[in-house]
Parts: sequence; structure tokens; C-alpha cells
Amino acid sequence: MNDSRFEFKVGLFVFVGIALTALLILNFSKGITIFNPTYTLRVVLPNAAGLKPAADVMMAGLPIGKVTSMDLADDERSVNLTLRILNKHKIRKDARIRIDALGFLGDQYVSVSVPVETGPVPTNAEAYLQDRDTVKGEATFNMEEAVHSISTLVDQAKRTMKDLDQGITNVNASALSTNTLAHFVLAVSNLEVVSDRAVAAAGRVESLLNDNAAAFGSSISNFQVLSVRLTNAAANLDEIIATNRGDVRKVVGNLTEASDQFKNIALDLQAGKGTAGVLLKDEKMAVEMASFITNANAMTAEFSTFGHNLNQHGIWAMLWKPKHPETNNWPERGMGNKQQ
Repeated sequence: MNDSRFEFKVGLFVFVGIALTALLILNFSKGITIFNPTYTLRVVLPNAAGLKPAADVMMAGLPIGKVTSMDLADDERSVNLTLRILNKHKIRKDARIRIDALGFLGDQYVSVSVPVETGPVPTNAEAYLQDRDTVKGEATFNMEEAVHSISTLVDQAKRTMKDLDQGITNVNASALSTNTLAHFVLAVSNLEVVSDRAVAAAGRVESLLNDNAAAFGSSISNFQVLSVRLTNAAANLDEIIATNRGDVRKVVGNLTEASDQFKNIALDLQAGKGTAGVLLKDEKMAVEMASFITNANAMTAEFSTFGHNLNQHGIWAMLWKPKHPETNNWPERGMGNKQQ
């Protein structure tokens, strides 16, 4: 009986000692214990990035909570994290939540970063996350993807360097060949000759300007005088028009009226009105007029011939016509005797 009571006392002492030791360890480790009130948050992340359960939740380098569970989301493309945060640490709704690491190869933890504030820090409860709220976290920096991207960039750089080397080789083979360099030297020589000629031409132009500076100055002065006179003439013309504006309008009106009258006369002639219109429209009269014009032309030709002869022979040669000598048609006697 005494042994049983002794064993019970020893067991109770050991249990109490273990419990006190555990509580002391939790208290001195400053972790989450049953004595510290907490609230729960649900965070949705694209991937866990090697995060382990019971990992720390840190804000500004200070632990503020723990990761209590990790589950794959229903869409199987993201991860749901359950966080237990101490009540004394409030997380704002605009805070950035992502997975980070302690150092280059350190343990993974959940990082909570608050944006830099330029104004006063909000104090209302609506600006902070509440118990059982769900927030969306940011994508985690993936070292493997970064290394893969760097490897891809290195491969692209190698291909680019290879293409550049091939391009330099092609340039050396084509653009920097002996024939091309010879042509380039010839072009430079021609350019030098052209530049020398241009310098010489510029010198001649300068000499021409210097030798004829007085003439150029006089020409410019004359142009200036001419421009002044033209300006004065234009001013005088404007003044004349302004002064005689009524007369000018009257002349223009008269010209317009005269043109209208000529137009009406032409329309009347075309329509066969009046004596001239009848003459133009009568076909018989037109035939007689054509015959008259033909006879007049023939008479003009005769008068032209008469005038030409009169100028060439004179008036007495035209009025006096000499007699032709008589011709003896009888045969001569000698010829007759010979014939007999």
C-alpha cells in the first residue's frame, strides 16, 4: 500500500515537472501559447515554395504568428495557408504577404510587409484584417525559375554572340576585302580632288565678289530704289482707285452693259432677226453674196495684173499698140527661075 502511494506521488511529481518545464520553454521561446490570444487568417498563394508547417509569420523581422496548416486549393493551382497571428499585432488590408527566406539558403517563412506611409497611420478597425479574413498573397521568388531564365538568357547571348561573330566575319570578307578597300581609297582620292576644286571655286567666287563689290552694291541699291518706286506706284494706284472708285465702277458697269448688248446682238443675228440676221439666214442671199465675193476676187486679180503691167511698161505702152510689118508671101524670081 505504501509502495503504491509512493509511486503515485512520484508519477504526479514527474508530470507536474514536465508540464512546468514545457510551459517555461514556451514562455521563454516567445512563441504562441495558450496564454496568448490570437486570431486566424487565410492566405491564398500561387505556390508554397518549400514552406513547412509551423513556420514563422514575420513582420519587419519580428515573429508575429505561426503557420498552422497548408492545403491545396480547389483549383489545384494555388495553396491555402492558415495563419495564427497574435492579437497585439494588427495587419493592414493593404499589406503585402508572400513567402521569403532567411538569407540565401535559410528557412522559409511568411513575410508581411506594410507599404511605406507618407501620411498618418490609420487607427480605425476597418483598415485592418479581422479574424477569419481571406487575403491573396504575392507570388514567391522562385530560384529554379530564375536560374532557368538566366540559363535561357545565357543561351540567347551565346547565339547572339555567334551571330555577331558571323556578321563580323562577313564584314571582313566583303566590306573590308582588298577590292573594297581599293575602291574606298579611290573614292577618298576623288573626294579630295573634288574638295580641292570646290575650294578653288569658292576662292574664285570670293575674288569675283571682291572685284565687283561696287557693281553688286550699285545693283542692290538700284533694286532698293526700284522696290521703293514700285511701292510708291502701288500706293498711288491704290489712291487713284480709292479716289475714282465711283468712275471705275461706272466704267465697269458700262463695259458690262456693252458686253450684254453685243451678246444680245449676236443672239439676234443667230436667230435671224433684223436685216443683218435675214442676210445671214437667207441661203439665196448667201449664194449671191458668195458669187459677189468671187467676182470681186477675180476683179481684184485683174486690177492687180493691170497694175503690175502699168508699173512695168507705163501707161503709153498700155494704150499704144505697134503695127506688125507686112510679110511678102510672093516667091522671089531667082528662086522661081531656079525652080524652072
